[in-house]
Formats: sequence, C-alpha cells, structure tokens
Amino acid sequence: MDSLTQAALGASVAYACWHKPLGKKALLWGAVLGTLPDLDIVAYPLLDTVERLYWHRGESHSVWFIFLGALVGAFFLHRWRWREHISFERLFWGIVAVFGTHVLIDYFTIYGTQLLAPFSRYGFAHGNMFIIDPLYTLPLLFGIGFALVYNSPKANFTGLWISSLYALFSLASHGYAHHVFTKDLARQGLHVNASITMATPFNTLLWRHLAQTPEGLLMGYYSLLSPRPIVYERVKQHKELLAPFGDDASIRAVEWFSKGFLVVQKENDGIRLSDARFGEIRSSIDAPPHTWGYLFSWTLQKDGSPMQRAPRAEQNLKEALHATYQRLMGAH
Repeated sequence: MDSLTQAALGASVAYACWHKPLGKKALLWGAVLGTLPDLDIVAYPLLDTVERLYWHRGESHSVWFIFLGALVGAFFLHRWRWREHISFERLFWGIVAVFGTHVLIDYFTIYGTQLLAPFSRYGFAHGNMFIIDPLYTLPLLFGIGFALVYNSPKANFTGLWISSLYALFSLASHGYAHHVFTKDLARQGLHVNASITMATPFNTLLWRHLAQTPEGLLMGYYSLLSPRPIVYERVKQHKELLAPFGDDASIRAVEWFSKGFLVVQKENDGIRLSDARFGEIRSSIDAPPHTWGYLFSWTLQKDGSPMQRAPRAEQNLKEALHATYQRLMGAH
C-alpha cells in the first residue's frame, strides 16, 4: 500500500497496543515503525533496475523480518528509551503487530510480498485491494486524528475496526468475483493456464481478471454494482519479440516478477515489457489492446544498455480512470 496508509496503520496499531504506558507518543512511534519496512528503497541508488525488482518488498517484508526486526527494535527501545514505562514483552509484541499488519496489507495488493525471502523469491499476492484505497485509509486517519487531539483509544479502535471490516469485505468481494470469472471461463470451454483477479483503482466493487491461454491473455471486468455478462478482450503477448535478446537477465527478472502476465511491445530499437497485472492505460473504453499503455513497464534496447523503467503514459490516465468508472456502472 501507499506510504500514507502504512504510516496511518502503524500509528493506529501501535496506539492500540501502547496507549496506556506511552500515550500519544505511541502514534509517532507507530507511524515510524509502520514506514520502516518500506525504507528498503534507500538502497535503490546502489541497485540497477533488475536488482530493485528482487529487493523491494523482499527481505524487509518477509515473515523473518517481522519477528527478528521486532526483536531488535524492542531490544533497543527498551534498553535506551522506555525501560521504566513498558515491558520488553509488550514492546516486542506491539512491533510484531505493526510489522505484521504492514506485510499483510501489502500481501493484499497485486504487487505482493516475498514472504519467505531470501530463501524463496516467490511473490505472494492476493489482489483484493488496490495499492491506494481511500476507503481503507480514511477511517484510520480519522481514528488517529481523534486520538492525537483527544487522546481517545475508543476513536482509534473504531477507525481500526472500520478499516479492518473493509479489508474483510474486500476479501469476500474478491472471492466472489474470482468465482464468477472462473465459472464463466469454464462455461465457455476456454483453456486457461493461470488466472488472477485483482481490484481496480480506489475501490473493491469493480474487479479485473487476467487469464493466460495458449493464444495470449484474456482480460475481463465484472462490477458488483451492475452485474452483466463478461466480455473478454484478447491481449497478444508477442513473446516472439524476446528472441533477439536471448537469455537476458533483465527479461528473466521481469518474467519472474510478472508471473507470466507479460506483454511485449516493439518500441524504436528495442522492446517495452509490461506487467499486465497492474492495469492498462487506454484512451477510451473501447480502445484496442495494441494501443494501450501499462502502469508498470520497462524498456530494453538492442544495444546492450541496461533495462530502464519506462515513464508512465500520463496523457491517458484521466481517460483510463473514466473507463474504470464506466465499467463500475455496468459498461463493457
């Protein structure tokens, strides 16, 4: 999730755990601890584009970090700051709760986390929440706002419960939508190698589905607000464009990261590799797939220069969001 959400979640969880011994200070320390796992990006200047893919949400988002990081954090905070105010055990389990909820909410996104890093680089991702969702974040902000002004544990608990219930709703909504997609694909007799359902921007009512088939990707949308027959668009992956690059490490990294949901497009003297899971940017709701841009893309040139993160196609972002709204309201 975005940094604001993670800081708010950390502040809310820490205040729920430590409001009695620490008071409002728990909010500040929770926000700092809630942001800490995402500080893996401070190593970016030392890493190339490929290394960043493996590093971000890797070790700092693993189950080992939750407990080892909490052990180290509790040791230092207890020894040098709060020995007289709070027990080591309470500090430890509070930090476990902050780190654990950070990793959990990132697992809910399509980016996911490498929960077993460095022993496994598999990216665990569920896709039931978009990386920015105000309906999840706002209750947290209201709760910690009241806690900051009025030192109110009840208001903080209320905000945390509302956001948690929303997360549970997203899981149920995601599960239902995924069932609808898979049942519909089976009804049509389509051979699917792998499939994934994911939330669309800023909501958990419109769902997007990607299915890998021998002929390419199938993409469809389903709205809980206005259920209609699903119309799938076929997206050609054009993996034949990878042949001139041989066994390139950059391509292997993107294929690993995208879990096979990779779209390749020719661009100047090279290629653009896009992870279709993160959404397409289209000029209109009926724009053909070969005209789409994607939110997560990289460029690779034939001259042997390192792979680069492609700039986002901002010019059609407004139209893409409008297309999302149209689909939410029932348009195909």
